[in-house]
Amino acid sequence: MQTTTSADARRAARLARQKAHAYMLPKKEQFYETEPYVAVPPALYITDAANNVWTLGYSYCALSNGPKGEYAFNVLRNRIDMGVFTSRIECNGKRVRILQRGGTWLYWNGKSFT
Repeated sequence: MQTTTSADARRAARLARQKAHAYMLPKKEQFYETEPYVAVPPALYITDAANNVWTLGYSYCALSNGPKGEYAFNVLRNRIDMGVFTSRIECNGKRVRILQRGGTWLYWNGKSFT
């Protein structure tokens, strides 16, 4: 039997309230992959080699808590909140990375950012 924590319940409730736009979901048939180097923003979303769609969400944190004093928004992967905030998502070749507070980069390893 699986137990649900209050954090899981809050995350599920937040996801249910979020409006899903078509660009936030993976495409049924993909004929392309994002160019070798792309960043969000200015791009609206990134599609990686595994057909995951990466974009910035609606939640944000204060300027003082954002990377380099920039506004930071939650990271969405296929409309799912990844639980991290960033001002920039980049796809450099096959690797997706996000800019964190203090100017450090976290890389997607297929399961989480490290």
